Amino acid sequence: MKDFLDELDREVQGIIPDSSATSSHTGSSQTEQQNNSQRSHNKPHSIAPAQSPKPQQIPKKANTWTQSTHNQNSTVKQNTQPQKNNNPQVQKKRNPNQNNRNRNQNNSGGDNTGAVQSNKYGRKIIQFPETKFFLPTLREGYTRYIPIGWNNEIGAKNMSMVQFGDDILLIDCGVQFAEPDMLGADYSIPDVSFLTKYTKNIKGFLITHAHLDHIGALKNVLPVLDMPTLYGTKLTLGLIKKSLEEAGLMPYATFVEIDAGKENMTKIGQFSVEFFSVNHSIPDCAGLYIETPGGAKMVHTGDFKIDHTPRLDKPADFERYEAIGKRGITLYLGDSTGSVTKGFSMSEKEVGDTLEKIVAETTNGRLLIAAFSSWISRVQQLIDIAQKHDKYIFLSGRSMVENIAIAQKLGYLSMKPGTIKKLTVKNTQSVPANKQIIITTGSQWEEYSALSRMAEWKHNAITIQSGDTVVFSSSVVPWNERSVGGLINRLIKYGVKIITKSDLPVHTSGHAYQEEQKIFLRLFAPKYFMPIYGDLYFRTRHAETAMSVWVKESNILLLDNGNIVDFAPNGSVFRSKIKVPIMEYVIDWNGMGLTTSHVIKAREQMMNAWVLVIQYTIDKKTKAILGHIKVETRGLVYVDEVRYIHRIIIKKSREVFENTLKDIPDIDEKDLLKILRTDLESFLLKKMDREPMIIPIVTEV
Repeated sequence: MKDFLDELDREVQGIIPDSSATSSHTGSSQTEQQNNSQRSHNKPHSIAPAQSPKPQQIPKKANTWTQSTHNQNSTVKQNTQPQKNNNPQVQKKRNPNQNNRNRNQNNSGGDNTGAVQSNKYGRKIIQFPETKFFLPTLREGYTRYIPIGWNNEIGAKNMSMVQFGDDILLIDCGVQFAEPDMLGADYSIPDVSFLTKYTKNIKGFLITHAHLDHIGALKNVLPVLDMPTLYGTKLTLGLIKKSLEEAGLMPYATFVEIDAGKENMTKIGQFSVEFFSVNHSIPDCAGLYIETPGGAKMVHTGDFKIDHTPRLDKPADFERYEAIGKRGITLYLGDSTGSVTKGFSMSEKEVGDTLEKIVAETTNGRLLIAAFSSWISRVQQLIDIAQKHDKYIFLSGRSMVENIAIAQKLGYLSMKPGTIKKLTVKNTQSVPANKQIIITTGSQWEEYSALSRMAEWKHNAITIQSGDTVVFSSSVVPWNERSVGGLINRLIKYGVKIITKSDLPVHTSGHAYQEEQKIFLRLFAPKYFMPIYGDLYFRTRHAETAMSVWVKESNILLLDNGNIVDFAPNGSVFRSKIKVPIMEYVIDWNGMGLTTSHVIKAREQMMNAWVLVIQYTIDKKTKAILGHIKVETRGLVYVDEVRYIHRIIIKKSREVFENTLKDIPDIDEKDLLKILRTDLESFLLKKMDREPMIIPIVTEV
C-alpha cells in the first residue's frame, strides 16, 4: 500500500506552499533594511492616524409595517492583483504601493459594526467600526505596553502591543471559543478597532506559538490592519499558512521565519527582538526578548513549562534564560495559567511511558486516544509506540489530519512507511482490531468532532463497539465538564473501557506550575513583573508566587485589557489614567457583532422567553382589521394550553390595535407597532408571567 502520508499530502494540497515561497530569516540585516525604510521619526510621538476615504453611502430601506428594521451597509470593491518581490529572505506578496484602506466611517461605533466589505485583498472582510479613541502621546524615549486580550480570560484572545516612538509591535492574535453567553456565535476575537488608524505604524506581528488562542484571529485581523509581517518559528508559520490559505490571504501575507534555538537579534522597526525556545504542549514554541532604544528590556514567556525530557523539543535552556536575565530585564510578562497548582508539571516522557503500557496491555478491541490536534509530540510518541509493538496508527478528525500532515512535511515527525494508514472502512477491516490505534479529535465532545460522530454512530469509517478502549489524553476545558461527562456515559453504555488522567497519568499540562514559575522569575530577575493569561485569581496567585522570590509587591503590575503603562528611560513606570476601550466582538458565520448588541440580546430573549408573532391584515383606507388576527408562537405555550392562550392573545391584540387607532387616528406606523408590542408585553407578563419576544406585523390590502 502506498504510504499514507503521500496520500495525505494530496488531500491537504495547497495548505503548505512550496518551499520557494516560504521566507525564512535568522539574521537581521535584510529585515532591518526593509523596516528602516518604513520608519517614521515624527516628534513628539503622538502617532498620526492613517487617513481613509469615506465609502459610498447606500440609503437605508425600512420595513414600516414590521417591528424590525435592517441596516444596509455600503460596499466598496477594490480588486488589486498582488505583485511579486524577488527578495529571497522576505517575500512580500502584496502591493506595497497601495496603502489606502477601505473601512466603515462610523464614529459612533454603532450600526456598521461588523460590516462586510470587499477590499484590495480581493475578498470580503469584516470591518471594525471607526472609533474616536486616539492613543495618548508617548513621551520621548518611553516604551509603552498595552494588553489587548488575554487578561481576565483563560486560553482566549491572546494579544498585546508594544510601542516605541511611532512604531508598534503586536504580539499574538488568538480567538476565544464561544461561551454560553455568546449565543449562536462561533468565537470571539480581539478588539483592534483602535489600531485601524495606525496601520502604517505597525511593524509586525510576533507569534509565540501555533495554538488557536494565539493565532486563530489572524485571518480576521490581518486584512483589517493592512497585512503586517508575521514573525515566528517554522511550525508556527506553517500552521498559520494553512489558516490564511483557507481564508484566501496567502498571496498577500509576509512571513519571516525565526529559529528560536539560535541567539539572533532581529531588527524590526526601532525594536530589537530575540526569540528563545520554551517548552509547551506544541513544538517550536518561543518566548520573546524585546529591547527598545529607550532602554526598556522586556521578556514575554508565551505559554511555557519546564520539561527536562520532551519528545520533540530540546529541554529547557536555563543557561540561555539566565544570560538574557543578566541584560537587566525591565518587565517580565509571565504565563499564569498554571499558577494555582503547586510543585512541578509532569514531563511528557511520563505520559509516553503510561501510553506505552496501555498499548501493550490492549490485546482485545481497538484503542482510541482522544487528544487535541495540536499535541504533535503526543502523536510522535504514539508513532514510536506503535512501531515498537507492531501496531498501526489511524488519524481521525480534519484538524488532526491536517496538523500531522504539516508537521510531517516540515520535518517534525519521523516514522517508518506504512505506520500511519488512512482511516477508511477497507483499511480498518484489513487490520486486526487489537492492532489499531486511532488518534482522534473530540476530547471535549465538540459538535461534529470525530469522537462525537463515532459515539453517535455517524462516523463513516468507525463504529464504537463493546471491547474498545477510549483514552482521554487531555484535560477538560473549564465549563465543559458536563458535556464530556455525557460523552463518557454514552461510551460506557456501549461497553467501552474509559481511561482519563484521573485514572492514569495519560496527560500533562503545557503550563508551568508554581515551582517552575519561580525558576523563571529567578533566572530573568526583572525589575517589574506582569502576570499574564488568565482571570484575576490566576494572576493574583502568580503575583503571590513572585513575591515569594523577592519581587516587590509595588513592582507587580496587574492590568486589565486596555490599560496603558509607559516605561521611562530611567526604568520607572507610569500608569496612564486613560484606558483603551476594549469591546467583546464575536464572529457569527460571516458577520461580527458585540456581545452587548441587539442581536445577542434578542437571541437571549428568544432562548429564555420564546417568540410570539401577531399578524394583522387591515384595510388600507379605513385601517379596519380584515378577517382574523393570526397568532404564531414558538416555545411560549404547552400543547394543552394553546387554544386558551391564543384566544386571549388574539382578544387583547384586537383591543390594543382598535383602541390605539381610536385615540390616535393618524398615528405613525412605527409608533403603532411599538405600542402593540409594549402593551402586549405588559399583558402577558401579568397574565402568564412570561416575557416573549413579540413581533407584530401589519399588512395593508
